[in-house]
Amino acid sequence: MTTHILNRTKCYLVGNIENANAPESWRDKVKKELKHTGITFFDPLKKPFLDSINEDKEHIAMLQKLRADGKFVELSKIMKKIRVEDLSLVDRSDFIIAVVSAKTASWGSAEEVFWANRMKKPIFLVVTEGKRGCPFWIFGTLKDDQIYETIDEVIAELAKIDSGEKKVDFTQWKIFREEYR
Repeated sequence: MTTHILNRTKCYLVGNIENANAPESWRDKVKKELKHTGITFFDPLKKPFLDSINEDKEHIAMLQKLRADGKFVELSKIMKKIRVEDLSLVDRSDFIIAVVSAKTASWGSAEEVFWANRMKKPIFLVVTEGKRGCPFWIFGTLKDDQIYETIDEVIAELAKIDSGEKKVDFTQWKIFREEYR
């Protein structure tokens, strides 16, 4: 049995920030519970780029104020940088974990999920309303086994993959040999 097959792979944590009450809570849980795997997690709340804009509560409040005040040129300039950074993190990831709500629009999250899908990356999608509340369009985009009810299911699945308990589907996963990661 292979152990730590996901060591030094990269995962982007996709999810609503603008309209979320606690966007960091599920991300922190994933990072804590999968720390033993050696996965590098890209968190949009704590971006790895030298000149990143971290999307904390104060930053979101500032963006909301710019929008309310009609300062759209300034808002657009900031958001274009954020979008480029976030999509770059999808590009650099080996797989993504996404937590979305079917009832709350999250344009960035939707683009990131569809971007990863077009790149044929493994996607672990949690719909907060469960599979029965999942938008129809997602069922036309992802395989059923990529859609989860809870973040705990995703954590358990990735732990099984990492330990070798669950065989990796190399038709979807493109994992470099460890010396190239």
